[in-house]
Amino acid sequence: MSTMKRLALIAAGYALSVASGLAAVAVNELRIPDEIKETSGGMVAFGDMVLFMLAAGFLSLVPTWFLLKLFVEKAPRTFLAIELLIAVIGPVSWLAVIYLAGGASLPNPPYQAVSVLLGLFIAFGAIPRMVLGPVLLVIEGATFLLIRERVTRAFLVVAMLMDLIPLSLFALHMARATRY
Repeated sequence: MSTMKRLALIAAGYALSVASGLAAVAVNELRIPDEIKETSGGMVAFGDMVLFMLAAGFLSLVPTWFLLKLFVEKAPRTFLAIELLIAVIGPVSWLAVIYLAGGASLPNPPYQAVSVLLGLFIAFGAIPRMVLGPVLLVIEGATFLLIRERVTRAFLVVAMLMDLIPLSLFALHMARATRY
């Protein structure tokens, strides 16, 4: 099968995943009483978003597997470089959020411009990257299964640790916070 045909089938799989997620949200909307929609619109919208992400995300696992297989077959080094770059952004994101959450302020005017850029990075880069950390772990694990070279697997293990360590520390922090 040609690469273009495989890409078209993968794109169709993603389109079906999104359509199925939208269908799940539509069915859920039909089941919610009107008075709840009117009084708690924000909560309903958030629930719809979570339902869409779960349904579409679960159903997109199959096309993602085939996309990973195709990428590993056609451009394994490029794929590994992209995956490692995204993995490195993870700890940088955690450190940037910890720095900003610590109440750090930069008094000088040049540093204020950096502070604005840091805020934009956190809003549009760091937080989404942190939230998608477990997804990247799954992708790295699948890549580990698809690639057979030892050095490449070692890089993937290091990349997985760059996500596992911050996520584990966050989980320990949350577990400790619930005890007090």
